[in-house]
Amino acid sequence: MSVDLTNLNNIEGVADSFIYSKMGMLLLPQLQYVDTRIMQLGKDMALSAALLEKIKQAVEFIELVYEDRRLIARITRDYFILVICDVAADVTLIRLTVNVINEAIKDNKDIQRLLKKSPEKKDLIAEAGGDAELKELFAKLKIVV
Repeated sequence: MSVDLTNLNNIEGVADSFIYSKMGMLLLPQLQYVDTRIMQLGKDMALSAALLEKIKQAVEFIELVYEDRRLIARITRDYFILVICDVAADVTLIRLTVNVINEAIKDNKDIQRLLKKSPEKKDLIAEAGGDAELKELFAKLKIVV
């Protein structure tokens, strides 16, 4: 695959980056092992994007800031690019680099093929509806599951 995450990962403060399908399936990098944390990050970000879509809140980027880390996701119609970085990392440079990668993905036949093969879109919100904390959030946002 010709989409390269090296420049993004080489930005000072960036710990790692990933490309996921809109359903949370990891596309890049292709790992030789299953890392449940990485898989869960993808599912959580996919659910976040689905929630924003459900309440008709169009966004290109989601940024979650924690005490010691920051998650930045570039959301598109079919996939998202997730970056894990330090709080002090240069967010502007990260966003610019992510946008360049986003353009490369659009023209990348391998990734486009993977996206076409990815499982049918499912209702991530309905799937998550059994979680008590999410039920409370859904009620506050007036989202019917």
